[in-house]
Amino acid sequence: MTDSAADIPEKYLKEYDISIVPTVIRFGDEIFYENENINLDQFYEKFYNSETYPQTANPTLHRQYTLYEELGKKSNEVLNIVISSKISGSYNTAQLAVRNYKKKVEHPSEINIYDSEFATFGIGVLAIKAAEMAKDGFSVKEIIPDLDSYKSKIQIGFTVENLKYLHRGGRLGLSKYWVAKIADMKPVINFIDGKMEVIKTVRGHTNAVIESFNSVYEKMDKPRKFNAYIMHARNEESAHLIKEYIENQIQPDDWNISIREVGMAIATHAGPGCIGICLDPNYKFLD
Repeated sequence: MTDSAADIPEKYLKEYDISIVPTVIRFGDEIFYENENINLDQFYEKFYNSETYPQTANPTLHRQYTLYEELGKKSNEVLNIVISSKISGSYNTAQLAVRNYKKKVEHPSEINIYDSEFATFGIGVLAIKAAEMAKDGFSVKEIIPDLDSYKSKIQIGFTVENLKYLHRGGRLGLSKYWVAKIADMKPVINFIDGKMEVIKTVRGHTNAVIESFNSVYEKMDKPRKFNAYIMHARNEESAHLIKEYIENQIQPDDWNISIREVGMAIATHAGPGCIGICLDPNYKFLD
């Protein structure tokens, strides 16, 4: 199981039998559960038209507990792969739900919480790999070391089109916001040890998009073979810019590219127009 912030396409949830606990999306007093009573189109319609700015909250303790109870009846082991504990409280909520589950259930299954140290499809590829291993008969104790090794090889970089969303979410101070805005400087952000770190700033969105790819490609020592998952928030133009850059400038020997949208959690905090790249050099391609 994982949470909706993993942005796993529906076909893979079904194919690998992955259960999802939804992120909470709030517009003022209105409360929604991602992909349950609000879809992505409805989210953007409210995003642009609502008088209140959206907020996110961890998957609820009740929903975590209920899913543990449901899955615990089917298996003696449950593996919950969660969004990075450095950017969300979901890990703590998941642990509290485990404690409640063990107290209330007479013969509880073994529940394991795994910190992905990523967001969006960085969580997703880990969850899919774990689910595939589970289907092949591997135990959680066997799966986790493989996830640790695999996770160390994945790199995620991204940038934002408009800094105001990072500022609104408290991730960019007012003075830095105005300095960057006036100079048209954009951040290049990488996930490092579970945290989102600004590794450099560059002038203009186009340069930031290219540098988001280069930053993770260079960290991986410029592999000639990789899978590239390009993630965007209503910004297909920038997604295709990365694709064309890979095709025309990088020209790898063997590569696959997938372009897809991020979910509501990332869109809330990074804003429409954000663009990211998840590079994976090892696992099979998930189109």
